[in-house]
Amino acid sequence: MTNIYRVLIVDDDFAQAEMVSEFLRIAGYQQVDHAGDLQSTWRHLSEHPYDIILLDYRLPDGTGLELLDQLARRGQHIPVVMVTGQGNERVAVQAIQHGAADYLLKSGGYIITLPALIHKTVQANQLKLSIQRTQEQIRYQATLLNNVRDAIVVWDLAERITYWNPAAEALFGCSAEERLGKPVASYYLSIFNPPIAVPKEGDTGGLHIVRQFQGQQGKTIWVSSRVATLRDYTQPERTLGYMDVSHDITRSIEAERALRESEARYRAIVDDYQTELICRFKPNGMLTFVNAVYCRYFGRTRDELLGMNFLYFIPENERPKLIQHLSVFGPAKPVATLEHQVNLPEQGLRWLQRTDRAIFDDRGRIFEFQSVGRDITDRKRLEDQILAAQAQLVHAARMATIGEIASGIAHQIYNPLATIIADAQILLRQLPAKQPGRESAEAIEQAGWRLQNVVQRLMEFSRPATETLSSLSVNETIQSALTLVHASIESIGGRLEAQLRDDLPRIRGNAQQLESLWVNLLLLARDALAVPIRNESTPTIQVVSRAGASGEVIVEIRDNGRPIPAEYLASIFEPDFIGPTSGRGTGMELSICREIVRQHRGQIKAKSAEGHDTIILVSLPAEG
Repeated sequence: MTNIYRVLIVDDDFAQAEMVSEFLRIAGYQQVDHAGDLQSTWRHLSEHPYDIILLDYRLPDGTGLELLDQLARRGQHIPVVMVTGQGNERVAVQAIQHGAADYLLKSGGYIITLPALIHKTVQANQLKLSIQRTQEQIRYQATLLNNVRDAIVVWDLAERITYWNPAAEALFGCSAEERLGKPVASYYLSIFNPPIAVPKEGDTGGLHIVRQFQGQQGKTIWVSSRVATLRDYTQPERTLGYMDVSHDITRSIEAERALRESEARYRAIVDDYQTELICRFKPNGMLTFVNAVYCRYFGRTRDELLGMNFLYFIPENERPKLIQHLSVFGPAKPVATLEHQVNLPEQGLRWLQRTDRAIFDDRGRIFEFQSVGRDITDRKRLEDQILAAQAQLVHAARMATIGEIASGIAHQIYNPLATIIADAQILLRQLPAKQPGRESAEAIEQAGWRLQNVVQRLMEFSRPATETLSSLSVNETIQSALTLVHASIESIGGRLEAQLRDDLPRIRGNAQQLESLWVNLLLLARDALAVPIRNESTPTIQVVSRAGASGEVIVEIRDNGRPIPAEYLASIFEPDFIGPTSGRGTGMELSICREIVRQHRGQIKAKSAEGHDTIILVSLPAEG
């Protein structure tokens, strides 16, 4: 029978070694090598793995004991049988002490005993190595169990505690010495509520349950526990005992309880004490929370709304605006407000004002939005009514202004205008081409037509203003206003000066409204000039246009007439605060002026003090 063991014979007696080799081959050992000294021995060991070494005591370059020492230092666990004629107890003891597995004398028929000795020695070495590996594995597993964070308690079929790891000591407040060998029922199972129950026969997954016990100082501790059956891996049907693996979840339980209480308080607040519509939704629009007000407003139950996309009630034409509103959220801008329409099932279109807040995860990504909204339909309707009323006021004021200007023009222009133009045309027909006086007649006719142009501008000014905005030059609107009011200012002995910069940026606005703005401000300044306060100065109105530091257009209207009383300055642009007795209009004009400036996204301010000029400052943003 062929033997698979590989044998190395280390002996300086070549004939003896050959005899042993041949005998072993006859006995079935096909892999037998020979080395005559230590040097060749190491060469063989580096080239092949050997199951056993038959070692002579004396060698040309050392002793067998030296080889045993070297093998031990190198960690080569090859069994060695010392075979030598130097047979005495001292050599045998030394060989065993240096790691030899056995000792054999070269006497009589020792060769015949070699196969059995080799087999026994190799088997014993393999068993030894297996035991060592098993012990190492046991130590490693014990280290793992001792270092695991979960508490592990094991008991056998006799219901005695056999293992209690350090995590169990820390969790349950008892050392392993206090618990090992004790009855598991009274020292462990019964401390829990509910008590621990062992798995039933055939249950391979174990029993998992959340339980509590009273820890040190009477504190309630919650644990997540799983009890499993321990089985013999060589005989799976054989039960060895039971193991309970548990870990402390007290913080988690307390956090969950606090969260539930917080959610209950939150729900009570948002449902019972709120008038606003409150909801939460995912970035994809899916609603995750709605309060009772939200449900009543949209006429749906909470179950119907949860999971629905909040855009469902938004009209199609409003959705892009809302999506754009939500797309700009980020850590730098977590909150924003928007007004938009909603389509209610029974009420139709309504206006809603919403304030959205983005909620971020620990990576700074939006995982939810919270929205608080309120119905502003009544406010919107009121704003529309106010805008309509203000437009009517503006138009009425413009009509009143035109009527006032037209009254002066009627005396200064309309009565003589027809006569002037007609007489000039008669003269031109009567005078030959180069007749003296013809140039004067032509000049008279041209002046008449210029006056007619003024009348045409007045007629245009009196027409209702459109709401169309366009790119325009502020200076052009000022020039038109100056043309209209110039005569009215001169009629009271006033002087009108204009300093208009040519390099002003264009703005986006309504030319008719801006002309009305300048006309109103100029006529209010004229009213102030009509009340003499500084006889030494010529009544003067100055109009200056310039570019501001931020690129805006600034128009300054300055007069040296009667100042605005200090008590009126703070509320000068509110209706009815500046009465006729102040010398500046009827009390509504400045309010109308403020509304025109607001519609152009601008600002208007007033400065006035006794002994100083009154200044009205208008700032309008450049287009773009």
